[in-house]
Amino acid sequence: MLGKPGLTTDAHNKNESNQSLKENGVSLYVHIPFCVSKCRYCDFNSYALREQDMQRHVDALLREAKSRIVDLRPQTVFFGGGTPSILEPFLLMELLDGLDDICGFRDSALEVTMEANPESLDDATAKAAYEGGVDRISIGFQSLQEDVLRAYDRVHSPQDSICAFHAARNAGIKRINIDLIFAYPGQDPAQWFADLEKVHALHPDHLSCYELAYEPGTALTRLKDVGRWQAEDPDLCFELFVETRARNEAGGFAAYEVSAFAKPGEQSLHNLTYWRNLEYVGIGAGAAGWHRGVRRKNIERPEEYEAAVFAGQDPVGESENSSPETILFDALMMGLRLPKEGVDLARLRRISGLDLEKLHGPLLAELQQEQMVEVLKGRCGGAKTLRTTQQGFLLLDDILQRFLPKPPTLSV
Repeated sequence: MLGKPGLTTDAHNKNESNQSLKENGVSLYVHIPFCVSKCRYCDFNSYALREQDMQRHVDALLREAKSRIVDLRPQTVFFGGGTPSILEPFLLMELLDGLDDICGFRDSALEVTMEANPESLDDATAKAAYEGGVDRISIGFQSLQEDVLRAYDRVHSPQDSICAFHAARNAGIKRINIDLIFAYPGQDPAQWFADLEKVHALHPDHLSCYELAYEPGTALTRLKDVGRWQAEDPDLCFELFVETRARNEAGGFAAYEVSAFAKPGEQSLHNLTYWRNLEYVGIGAGAAGWHRGVRRKNIERPEEYEAAVFAGQDPVGESENSSPETILFDALMMGLRLPKEGVDLARLRRISGLDLEKLHGPLLAELQQEQMVEVLKGRCGGAKTLRTTQQGFLLLDDILQRFLPKPPTLSV
């Protein structure tokens, strides 16, 4: 294998220790925008791989990194996509080595996650990831049914998923998440729960169970809009959501977010940075970031992103200084997804400059009377926490709609 030596066993053990995220820390997101094929439900910035120059793209990523994240020392790192495991092992190691030289993530990160799809996570790729510093893998099973996989445009088989899981384990990666999607139209609930049981039997550390979503602009949504795809009955979707949470809990996977389930101590630290509205920097085509009060998103098209980087330009596509109202709403939108943790109101005031109880006092009182939210006081009258009740958690979108900032009134 090319590249310098990666993490030692001791360094990997450091990442497995029970360390906490720091409020003033920053995380790193690295976007690899290529897939073997584009899934019809996917609304991420991803493109089917068609003879693109992957060496050039890795070079562009490292060049952007040199201009933006020198000595960043991120507390978590996440390689997402797209499909990061699509990189050849030598290129993956080159990327990991280069990023460590630039930002020092191998010494600083509490967790380094890489997304992978089953068709591209073989023994060599898993070994390169582990030796390069990855200590957590997220594998997109999505389903263990051949017909469902074909309908989603997935290019792997159920057996490929099982082989990918074992490739990660055999490489030494102890922390593995499995992604699954439920509410396929006409899906037999018994079949879904049988698949869930098979996944439990693999003993992953974390599960992500998503309801099939119809996002604007996706091929799936276009099919639905012209009557060629019938969405599942909403009442059945709700039943599947509730029962999935119950079965995962019974299997030892605690529900700590809307779609995330973890064995004790195995919550995704990187995703917690998003849900807690902590800062992160994104590099790569279409990568987003939230750092020092600025939200930014890079140019999406890979060829345009590469051209900008090699021309010595910042590949930013859009950026804005977030208003206090936007910061407050974003923190509520993400933090209320954590039913047990909720939102720390003192921290919310620090990062937004706004006092939620003063700004939305009547609404908070109304929601508490409806038993949708609760405001918990700390010991000795300390910091307060806002979180949903069990009923409110199931109606989270409705709660957030009521907190949405009103558009500014135009003067004439």
